[in-house]
Amino acid sequence: MNFPNLTRILEIPFLYLTYRNVVGGKRATATFLKEYVRPKDQDRILDIGCGPAELVEHISNVEYMGFDSNPAYIDSAKKKYGDRAHFFCETVDDVTLEKLGTFDLVIALGILHHLDDKESLVLLELANKALKKGGRLITFDGCYIEGQSKIAQFIISRDRGQFVRTQDGYVNLASKVFSRIEVGLRDDLLRIPYNHVILECTK
Repeated sequence: MNFPNLTRILEIPFLYLTYRNVVGGKRATATFLKEYVRPKDQDRILDIGCGPAELVEHISNVEYMGFDSNPAYIDSAKKKYGDRAHFFCETVDDVTLEKLGTFDLVIALGILHHLDDKESLVLLELANKALKKGGRLITFDGCYIEGQSKIAQFIISRDRGQFVRTQDGYVNLASKVFSRIEVGLRDDLLRIPYNHVILECTK
């Protein structure tokens, strides 16, 4: 079940970021970057569904390109980080990739659980095309796990994304495109009970 009014509210950048700060999202983003993305100097980074691009706050010395279809998110990102990153209010497709070239890292932060299986495969295939040889796609999503607390299960079931999966559900999708996948499970990234799965998919 989802709450339409909450969904609309969280499409407003200030309210979305306020909510994220309350639940500990800033620390979660910093941990995600440090432990899983691990950007190096001069890396080219493609962020698919970048939102207000809060992760740019935690990176430097990279070429970052963020894409999102929400104009309010992109406007907010440009105002805050436009001097150190590039932002586009559009979806990523083959034509886009032909213009941009290839990347060391592709990030899909909280995206797959908003997409059904068919849409997820399109994203995964685009990410694979966008990556240099040896480059990595890193995804980050809420997930259901065995023995999950009732509170975490309740919160995750009310996420804006309607396609929250189990760990195996995410891995099975990614394995249709990538053969090298590392999986991380975390229950300590937010101030509320919540389980995340992080996939590192290497081309």
